[in-house]
Amino acid sequence: MRYIDNDLDSIQEMRNLIQNAQISFLQLQNLEQNELNVYGEKFIEEIEKEADGLITDFVSGNQYGLESDEIFLFHHFLDKFKKTIQQENYIGILEGNIDEKTIEIGAPIGVVSVLLPAFPTFTLLINIILLAMKSGNTMVVVANKHTKEVTIESFKYLVTLAEQAGYPEGGIGITESISDSSVLELYNSEKVSLIVNIGCSEYINRQFKTTTPLIYGGEGSGPVFIERTANIEKAIEDIIHSRSFDNGILPGSEQFLVTENIIEQEIRYMLTCKGAYILNETECEQLIAFLNRSKNNTLCNFAGHSATWLAKMAGFEVPDSTRALVSLQDYINHEDFFNQKLLCPIIIVYLEPDWQMACKKCMSLLAELKMGHTLTIHSKDWEVIKEFALVKEVGRIVVNSPTVCVATGVMSNLATSLILGGVTTGRGYTSENVTPKHWTYRRQIGFKVEQ
Repeated sequence: MRYIDNDLDSIQEMRNLIQNAQISFLQLQNLEQNELNVYGEKFIEEIEKEADGLITDFVSGNQYGLESDEIFLFHHFLDKFKKTIQQENYIGILEGNIDEKTIEIGAPIGVVSVLLPAFPTFTLLINIILLAMKSGNTMVVVANKHTKEVTIESFKYLVTLAEQAGYPEGGIGITESISDSSVLELYNSEKVSLIVNIGCSEYINRQFKTTTPLIYGGEGSGPVFIERTANIEKAIEDIIHSRSFDNGILPGSEQFLVTENIIEQEIRYMLTCKGAYILNETECEQLIAFLNRSKNNTLCNFAGHSATWLAKMAGFEVPDSTRALVSLQDYINHEDFFNQKLLCPIIIVYLEPDWQMACKKCMSLLAELKMGHTLTIHSKDWEVIKEFALVKEVGRIVVNSPTVCVATGVMSNLATSLILGGVTTGRGYTSENVTPKHWTYRRQIGFKVEQ
């Protein structure tokens, strides 16, 4: 029997993928934007024909998320992408002319590596392929340790469609052997021009250092504040809808609800009316015990599962109509299991005496738990909204809306992207929604101006 060293295999695979991507980039780097656009247009045309069936297979094979929400997300994302980003220019002459004595030219950067989160949506896979095509870069995708085979097979099929659209063979690749050693190989490679880490905080530490520019896409959930002047019924409906959308795996969904004591009873009442189930102390303990058992279990991980499934697995009953599980907490306790990234429809509620204290609680959640990429506020008081907007260390603020589809630009005027820049979590270099702009650089041309 031949002994196989998985680390060595994964390192060699990474080297091969990077080398193939670098060679393929030679075919792209001199293309104009209109030539690159043809790749995206053909790819979009083909994927729209098959998407619903592919999503059905993706969700059933991965056993997380909701098929109906994934289909909704895909079509709305793609419609918005076609109307906005696909119409814009990122490569070639972008601004200025000889008469203005200045010209700016957009240029692709080369090989981009993307580290997938543990539980990606189908639309995220589409998103990164379109980013590569639009920006004229090649891409090496690193599967997560929790990635199931169906995700890798789905992505490989999408790559086939991209190559049929004319994209260079080898221009997009995905790892099938996954190890820390191969990630270190990637981090140390001089052939990689940009690393996009989507929610893999385990690769942001002293061991995993890199001199390559790095974008961190915040995957985790964030806080939402309901101020006393808000339309409380709408606020709760928005929060429950957003938190339960695709069973909580989208970035930015509202995990922590901070509100004022004076509206506690109305908040409680509306939570139960809109499909939330408020846990008692025993049920909280049962749920935490299950989540602890489940968090590192690839076959039975809690991420992307419904509230009713979570309750059943934890050993207690909830109504079949339950959309989210709610735990009321007095203060932030770092030993509390709930105070970490939970990609499932669980909401933690904190009550504060006034909006100033609520403001401080939101800041603590953002800073101490490193969840500072998105914050949501429900209020009719512009002064309160302005205070949050001016002082919160956060990449984006959503106002009086469900977070996930607004923060990602799917149903808002924010840039359309499922990669939410997380520099305010202390990682990466941008706080913006990641678009082809972030996968290119600008070359400036200057002329002497007579004084």
